[in-house]
Amino acid sequence: MTLRNIDALFSGARATVFGRTTTPAQTQLLANLTSSADDDVMHVTARAHRARLPAQPGPCAVILDPRWGKPDIIAALAEAGCRAVVWAAPKRIGDDVLRAARPTNMRLLGGRTAGVFDTRNGLNMTTLASLPRPGKVALISQSQSLTAAAVDWALGRNLGFSWLACTGAEADIDAADLLDHAALDPRTRAVVLQIGEIAEPRKFMSAARAAARVKPVLVLQTRADRPGTPPGPDPARSAAFARAGLVECENLGGLFDGLAALELLPSVRQDRVMVLGNGAGVCALGTDALRRAALTPAEAGSDTVEKLGEVAPRAHNTGAGIDLASSDIPETLAALRLALADRSVDAALLVHSPVAGHPHEPMVEAIADAKLDARLMTVWLGLHTALPARAASAQARLATFASADEAARAIHYRRSYHEAHELLTATPPPDPTVTADAGAIRHRLHVLAEDGVEWLSAEDTQETLAAYGIVGGPSGRAGADPSIRVRIEVIDHPELGMVMRVTDESLGVAPAYGFAPLDALLARRMLEGASAGRLSATVEAVEALAQALVRLSKLVVDIAEITRLDLHLAIGPHGRLHTPTDTLIEITADPRPPRRRLAMSPYPARMRHRVTLRDHRTYIVRAIHPSDEPLVLDLLESLSPEEIRLRFFNTIRHFSHDMAARMTQIDYDREVSLVISPAKRPGELTAMGTIIADPDGREAEFAVLVHHAHTGVGLGRHLLDCLLRQAHARGIGTVYGEILADNRPMLELARSLGFTIRRSLDDATSVRAEIDVARYRNAELPPPQDSDDAP
Repeated sequence: MTLRNIDALFSGARATVFGRTTTPAQTQLLANLTSSADDDVMHVTARAHRARLPAQPGPCAVILDPRWGKPDIIAALAEAGCRAVVWAAPKRIGDDVLRAARPTNMRLLGGRTAGVFDTRNGLNMTTLASLPRPGKVALISQSQSLTAAAVDWALGRNLGFSWLACTGAEADIDAADLLDHAALDPRTRAVVLQIGEIAEPRKFMSAARAAARVKPVLVLQTRADRPGTPPGPDPARSAAFARAGLVECENLGGLFDGLAALELLPSVRQDRVMVLGNGAGVCALGTDALRRAALTPAEAGSDTVEKLGEVAPRAHNTGAGIDLASSDIPETLAALRLALADRSVDAALLVHSPVAGHPHEPMVEAIADAKLDARLMTVWLGLHTALPARAASAQARLATFASADEAARAIHYRRSYHEAHELLTATPPPDPTVTADAGAIRHRLHVLAEDGVEWLSAEDTQETLAAYGIVGGPSGRAGADPSIRVRIEVIDHPELGMVMRVTDESLGVAPAYGFAPLDALLARRMLEGASAGRLSATVEAVEALAQALVRLSKLVVDIAEITRLDLHLAIGPHGRLHTPTDTLIEITADPRPPRRRLAMSPYPARMRHRVTLRDHRTYIVRAIHPSDEPLVLDLLESLSPEEIRLRFFNTIRHFSHDMAARMTQIDYDREVSLVISPAKRPGELTAMGTIIADPDGREAEFAVLVHHAHTGVGLGRHLLDCLLRQAHARGIGTVYGEILADNRPMLELARSLGFTIRRSLDDATSVRAEIDVARYRNAELPPPQDSDDAP
């Protein structure tokens, strides 16, 4: 299916309900819808029949009776203009219904859904007994019960949602679709996500990465108990979440605390938190909670300590925080203002005990009226008087938590997002060179598997590993003295496909998980996880093992016939690998489809080719790689101011790491970005071009840049031709680009390739160039010269 038409669920336009209510959930849904939509709801209670469909059912339908969900009725609804359906019928959505909806891209939410509600538009199509408040955080859940619990909890804390959606059984619309919707929604500041099952790993990871690049995403995983699976969160899923840049919450309480942080706390990039309390004991309580959450208790600066004596003479610095002692309310407020103004403080935590003469509620009222900085978190200890104090705090929109540990956990999640975001954009070093003939190895293993071989022989195993540069002497040789001993397994995960698992055999810690493809930075993270950060090996040994992991991930990507690998590696202090002879590699002649086998899109090596253009100039064209960031920055910095203006529509004096990372660290599922180098100088970039598809792959925007020293030889034409061919191969219907009206060379190039040029509706200084990709591919245009598919 496609992302298109999901907007119909959030449009706030009229809806038509088909069928009578038969369950309490359906009754609640109908009541919610009619009370929120005034006269914009049409309820059809007659027996299901195509002839009884209203002439204009509206953009969204709710099906209560499965007899209204027959394929011919679904097709007729689509023809009448209905674009989305909330499937509230007790019967599951059949494949025949999905097939009937597919030609028009009608979307279906459910079955077993709790519905959808955009709090800003007014149509409440949920089974929820409580009305969610408006907010800035989107809630995406696969569970009806957890959706109801999250809404009830949020109401108790006076928190709201920009919108919420429960995908249920996910016959069509899934969590990935809604993550894409959230990423593109300018009114959603952050996302809270509950995942119980990942049906399409590549689609989920692609959407999760896209969302996490632009806003925080907190995730809670739940899973049904299956025979042979250990209790608790799936560590492979946790690794997938981390790889995508999501921040995982360990339990439902943590998810709620994270929601409070996202809704109420401003962005916190560091973790220096100052604790204040009305007693030395509660200060110590807060400081201990911060340390348990791996946060840094902030110490007051000398100016703050000096001023503290003036505004709150009974308060003092205990080393574990500011003990407000018996300070009255004005003195406490003055101390809080001082703490929040301290430049060495990122947030402040007030832990308040209901000691004699210092009840909670007057303090809550005073803080609310003072309208202090939003970086203040409060904890009201106790229960009897604490409950009304917390309720009053929530009503005043204060960041209030039931304990110091919950407050620390909330700010930890806030900071973790920034760490995850930095890892998403970190620049890796170049991958190690691998010269393996992947095609020959695949063919050999496929023949062996068809002949009934399940496990490779020791000789075939060593030959396969050696082809990828994983070689070394026997691990038992004299003088080996390994610095690190690890076990590396490649396993077939039921949801996520091929997963790499690394265990440090010298330490009794849980293994670390990762996904191919890996770069050196990701491999080092895996090693740190496998040793719980306690690696004591030499730099050479760690680097050698990281390189071996990268090479193994390349093997996993290239050779689909491998379904399992079990390898023990010993690394000497000087980086020498020692490989034992008991490595096991299991193979199959019937591997999973690529999108089910690999959760992450691999580097498209097959796009690489050589081309000879005018003046007999030969160039290398290839897909961009994350390690190309320095080369991209060199290219951008060498451009003239006019070239920069024509490409970026603006004057840019300095190109930042963040900008270059966005151009080099792309999602190969959604983007194609090609770079061109002179054949004699492969370490220099002369041109680059990109198409970025929308989430549903219907349209893609292009951009092309050629350095002035290489114009006039046909680089731009060849580059744009390659991009259009890639768009056709991916099923993209339309490619378009915004071009400055005075950029004559680019306009001439676009016209020569068949683009239609028309005035831009948004900017009078630019035009829109657009082409039907199918028509372009049918045109008789010369193919790229001297091209090949060599990886």
